[in-house]
Formats: sequence, structure tokens, C-alpha cells
Amino acid sequence: MSEHSKFDNPQPVSATKPPVVLRFQGLHPNNLGRFDMHDHRSGGDLSHVDLDASRLNEVLHCEPKWQETIKAEVAAAKRNNFHERQEALLKKSRKAELAALIVEGESDPWRRCSGGGPLREGILTVNKEWLGGTGQAEWDAAKVGSFKRTAMDFLLQHFPDGQLRYANAHHDEEAFHIHFVVAVWTEKVTTNRGRQVLMQASKNPLFSTYEDAQDLAGEAFAPLGLARGERRAEARRLAKAAGEVVPKKRRHIPPSEWRANQQSTGHEVANEIIDAAQSEAKVIIDDGRNAGEVAIRKSRKRAIKEAHKRKEATTREVAAAERHRKEEERAADAARKGRADAEAALVIIEGKAANIVQATQVAEETLQEVKAETVVEVGKMQGIKADIEEAESELVGVLAEVEEVSNKRDLAADDVVVQGQKLDRLQSLMKIEGEALTLTSRQVQSLIVARQDEAQALNAEKTKMAAAKAELTEVESRVVKAEAKLSKAEILMKTLVEGIDMLGSAVLRWISAANPSEETLGWGPNAPKIKEERGQILTRLRPVILKLGPLAQSISLTIESILTKERQELAADAAYVLDLRESWEADQRAELTRILNANSEAAPTSEGPGT
Repeated sequence: MSEHSKFDNPQPVSATKPPVVLRFQGLHPNNLGRFDMHDHRSGGDLSHVDLDASRLNEVLHCEPKWQETIKAEVAAAKRNNFHERQEALLKKSRKAELAALIVEGESDPWRRCSGGGPLREGILTVNKEWLGGTGQAEWDAAKVGSFKRTAMDFLLQHFPDGQLRYANAHHDEEAFHIHFVVAVWTEKVTTNRGRQVLMQASKNPLFSTYEDAQDLAGEAFAPLGLARGERRAEARRLAKAAGEVVPKKRRHIPPSEWRANQQSTGHEVANEIIDAAQSEAKVIIDDGRNAGEVAIRKSRKRAIKEAHKRKEATTREVAAAERHRKEEERAADAARKGRADAEAALVIIEGKAANIVQATQVAEETLQEVKAETVVEVGKMQGIKADIEEAESELVGVLAEVEEVSNKRDLAADDVVVQGQKLDRLQSLMKIEGEALTLTSRQVQSLIVARQDEAQALNAEKTKMAAAKAELTEVESRVVKAEAKLSKAEILMKTLVEGIDMLGSAVLRWISAANPSEETLGWGPNAPKIKEERGQILTRLRPVILKLGPLAQSISLTIESILTKERQELAADAAYVLDLRESWEADQRAELTRILNANSEAAPTSEGPGT
């Protein structure tokens, strides 16, 4: 279909002999309102609809309030199926299954549906080119009319006896088509469930085999020049039998379905999982009800035993964590002691470094003094050289003095060299001490990092221990809640059994009436006469009174059926005896009248827990 609201300039479609299109899909009764909304264009995706042509849409087949009728039929079937199954279980004396059925309540009158629901929504259409083009304005009115008449004849023929509930012709889309809804009811009688009325589409041959439905549609529309759709399923079977490549299955996906698929895929999977889980849960409940209190006690003991095991394991883990914490604390104390020793060594090294720095300063001052003396001596040597140049004649006389000054200079130079060597040694010593100080600082930093890691590990252990304690607390809380739920379930079960016993002992009984809404659970002939005692019984039974009512009604119906049959037999016997009373004496006739009056049906009334 087009995604536009108007169908201007459509592209031609080549179709020498167009096929008639017949499709079905499941429809749930709860979705009838959505179907009606789409059918009347009051909501949903209308992007493919020409709203100006919607006024031409026409209802071809419809019962008054057909949707409400279907829903009422479903409700009646649920109610009757429930009563029939109760009576069947009562006849077979399956009390446990009956109690489970009462707890479960009424169920839908159809089997689990994976295709959308027990109803069938269908569509009949044909290629738009056969009609004359795209949109209502291009169609051949005669062809539309003949297709409409043939379609309705086909639907009424193959969905007889009220199965066809609704049919509507749409003129506001690209191709003319007819939507219809079908409901197929069937009956199934078994000893375990009685007479069950079920909605089962497969009971109609048109739904049981899709290929047969296509064949019948092709035969019905052949006079209009339309053919059956391509036989893809048969082609797949022939290819498989011949050992050839099997063609993939093709499926028509309209635009509206494609848009909805992205959202519905997750819902369908969830519904399938939920349905499967519900079916499995029902089987488990049916099997587990017979075990009853034994399974509850075993589950309770097992849960307590497992909780004790988990508690003991948690206690052991907590003790191990406590031991590990103490070991970590001892390691942390040792690390703190090592850190204190390192800090003391660092103080000593810093003192030595200060002494070395002070000695270096003294050496530098001495070196400066030597340099100053050297400068003075150099000045003296220059003066001496001037004197030598001026008085070479006095060279011999002053040679000794010059040699002495030269010796002093050499000594001063040697002293400078010695002081320089001392300075180099002091600088080397300072470098070594600095490296030692750096190494010690690194060791101290490593100790600090190790201490931080130990603190983090200790915090992690504390966190684990807290988590273990929290888990233990949560487990104990779950055990307490489970015990409370088990206790409540046991109390309700015992109360329900007490109510059933009271029904059996005629303390309680079901009061029937002509109007079903006036029927109620009342006091029986063996009920206590004191108002306080009745109040105590009512207080005890109040939690299960809603479950006890249907059970009392079923018991009442069963007993009433048995008594009716017995009364009929007694009446027949009495009639036979009456024929003979002409030959009896007066006292014999009076005795017969007394017996008949004693066995006549009574209709007492009483107010009780159900009022």
C-alpha cells in the first residue's frame, strides 16, 4: 500500500491474470475495540488512507452489537466450562484437583493461541490494476460490484451458522478490499472436564489447511477472471522431494504491519514466554497440589537447612576476614616501625649533610683567602721584575730573595691545589650523601605507598566483611518472610478445609434462588444457635469465604441433582403404591400420606456468612 493520503500519478502494474488474495490472522476478543477503531478510521495509522473517500466504506454483514455479543459468549463459556469441570471432578471424587481449580478460577474458553487470538480476522482483495488503477476514482464500478457480490457469497457459504460476524468493504485505500471477522465455536465432552464449549478456529476446514482455502478462493473467483495465488508451498514440497534447493517462504507484509513489527516482536516473544510459563506453572500446580502440606514442610526444612549452611559459611568467611585483618594490622605496625626508623635515619643523614655543607663553606673561605694571597704575591713578583729590569747589576744580590719569593709562590700554588682537591673531595662526598639521601627518600616513599596499599586492602576486607554481614541479614530476612508466607498459606488451607468440613456436616449450606444474584452461602440445619458462636465461625472463615462460596454452590448443585433423582424415584414408587391403596385400611393410608409428606421438597431460607 502507499504511504500517502492521496493516490496521484500511480505507477502501472502489469498483471495478465491477477490472483485473488485471501489472508487470515488471529484476533483476540480484547482487541475488537482496536479493530473497530481502525475499521471506522477513528484512530491508529491513517497515513495510507484517503480520508476523503472513507465515507464510501460500507458494512456488508453485521449483527447488532456484534462485538458485545462475542464478549458475552466468551464470558458465558468461561462460567459454564468452570461449573462443568467442577461437577466432573466431584463425580470422580478428586478433591485436591477441585480445590486447585477453585483457587485457579475461571479460564479462557480456548487453547493457547500463538497467532494473536482465537478469533480470525480476514481480508479479501485483488490487484489494483484489475480494478482499473490506484484509488477509488480509477476503479471500474462494475468490477467492484461483482467482486463484492462474489466475496460475500464465498464468505456466507464457508462460514455458515453464524460464524461470520462482521464484513466491511473499504474504498479509501489503493485497492478495494473486504475485512471480515469469524468466530468458530465447538463442543468437547470428556470425563475429566465435562462439556466444554471452546472457541477453536481450526474446526472450520477453511482455517485448518491454508492451501485448501486458497484453492476454494480461486474456484469461487474464477468466473471473474481471477486466479488462485502462486502455489509456493507445493513448489517447496516438490523441490524438497527432488533434492533441489527449496525456495524460501514468502510472506506478505503490509506497511502497517511492518511499522508495527518493530514494536510487536518484543511483545509477541514476551507473550509466548508468558503463555509457556503459565502453562508450565499450571501443570506444576496441578501436580504439586496433591503433595500439599508434605511439600510445604519439606520446602520449609530445606530452606532453613540451606539458610543455616549459608550462615555457617558466612561465619567462617567473617572469621577468616577477621584473621586476615589482624595480619594486615600487624604488617601495618611493622611498616610504621620501618617508616619511623627510616625517618630517624633521614634526620641523621640530614645532620651529616648540614655538617658537610658547613665544611664546604669553610673550605671555600680558605680558598678565597689563598687566592687573595696569590694575587698579592703576583703583584709583588711584578714589582720584583721591574726592579730586576731597572737594576740588572743588583741581580746577584737579590737572586736569593727572588728565589725565596718563587718558593713561596710555589708553596702557595701547591696549597691552592691541595685546597682544590679537598674541595673536590667535599663535593664528591656531598654528591654521595645526596644520592644516599635520595635513596632513603625513595625508600620512605615506597614505605608510604606500601602503607597506603595495605590501608586500601584493609578497607576492601572491611567492605567484604560488611557485604557478607549484609547478605547474611538479607538471607535471614528472606527466611523469615518465607516462613511467614508458609504459615499464612497453612492457615488459609486449614481454614478452607474447616469450611469444607462445615459444608459436609451441614453447618453451612448454599441457599439457591430463582435470581442468581440472590444466591448466597448460609447457615445449615446443624449451625450453632448462639449468635456469638456464629460470629466466631464467620470471623475464622472470612479470609476464604470467596473461595468457599463457589465450592458450596457446586456441592449444593451436586446434592440437589442427586436428591431430585431420588425424589423422582420415590414419587414413582409412591404412585405405584397409591394404585394399591384402595385395598388398604385407613391406618395404612394415613401412614403412606405421612411418608409422602415427610419426603416432600422444602425450600428453607437462612441468612449466613454469604449475606
